[in-house]
Amino acid sequence: MTGDLVLVRHAPTRLEEGVPSAAWELAPGARELTSQLAAHLAALRLAAPGAGALGGIDAVVTSHEPKAVGTGRVLAAELGVPASTAPDLEEHHRAGRRLMDEAEWQRTLKRFFANPDVLLFGTETGAEARARFERGVRAALAERPGKRLALVSHATVMTLLLAGPNGLDPYELWRTVRMPEAFVVRADDLRIVERVALPD
Repeated sequence: MTGDLVLVRHAPTRLEEGVPSAAWELAPGARELTSQLAAHLAALRLAAPGAGALGGIDAVVTSHEPKAVGTGRVLAAELGVPASTAPDLEEHHRAGRRLMDEAEWQRTLKRFFANPDVLLFGTETGAEARARFERGVRAALAERPGKRLALVSHATVMTLLLAGPNGLDPYELWRTVRMPEAFVVRADDLRIVERVALPD
């Protein structure tokens, strides 16, 4: 089974109290980790959408959030491909959320994934965020026909997109996604072919 799309979670982020999470930047050392991930992604052989030929990533597309843009720029530079941003690839809309301690954040996300149709925090339900993110993924693919894309985005929306088609518990999937990490998937049915993460 060969994948034709790569979904990448951004590299580690510097958390800042009083700054919206959508504006957070990459943490020190994040670019080095991204370079290491790029070396693994360079070895991938993906199916070209609509064709049988295998090849490497052709382009990197990111959400507009600084942590995704920063990750995408490093990946693109290492892979020698263009980078751009696209709409609807950003994280679950959660402006105004206060910075929680780790235990409270874990409890909040567990409730969030268990209740996708309930607005628990932010301005989107889980179901709304999933639909918006999938729309962004499909649009990015449609606007770049025949290109093997790496889309750099965020753990919550990636989890919302991938958990159902792969029969995975969303909370358990979310809590295991590393920064950075890549999922090689089949774009047509969103089945995971491979997870690519750096060793511990």
